Amino acid sequence: PKAHHWFYPWLIWGLGAGFFFSEYLGRVAPGVLVPELSQEFHVNALMLGALSSMFMWPYIIMQMPVGMLVDRYGPHKLLTVTAAMCGLGCMAFAVAHGLFIAQLGRFLMGFGASFAFVGALKLATMWFCPTRFGLLAGLTQALGMLGAALGAGPLSALVEGLGWRKTMWLIGIILVVIAILIGLVVR
Repeated sequence: PKAHHWFYPWLIWGLGAGFFFSEYLGRVAPGVLVPELSQEFHVNALMLGALSSMFMWPYIIMQMPVGMLVDRYGPHKLLTVTAAMCGLGCMAFAVAHGLFIAQLGRFLMGFGASFAFVGALKLATMWFCPTRFGLLAGLTQALGMLGAALGAGPLSALVEGLGWRKTMWLIGIILVVIAILIGLVVR
């Protein structure tokens, strides 16, 4: 129906931006999990910093290849796979009982998350007129920062209530659901 034509581009961009928002929750989570992670993995501040940074290394390294891959293959399949990868990384981190699996989970999260921002921007360029790009880029960045703010503040209340493992598992589920929705809805 014509009445829904205006909504569909917003839904498509919203799924990409939702991926960026959600991955930020997982990205900043170690900041509120310091006591829990230190106790769980028997690590000092240096080792905890190294664990946390396992997200950023693949994220940084992938930024230029991500842009080229998204331009070449489009955002649909790439965002579907990488949002699922990010979610599975969260889940691996949530169930880790050793440092290696926790680091692997953070690495997968960072690799998958590296596609979120660029992919959301690509969706914006594909589904909206160029005069809306600035607005959508700003909204995408704002949603990411909202994810960071919620991950740094209110997420601690969720950790208090559920525990860190269930909280990370929940973020992983959200990311996998977003991956499925991207796979089904985005064209």
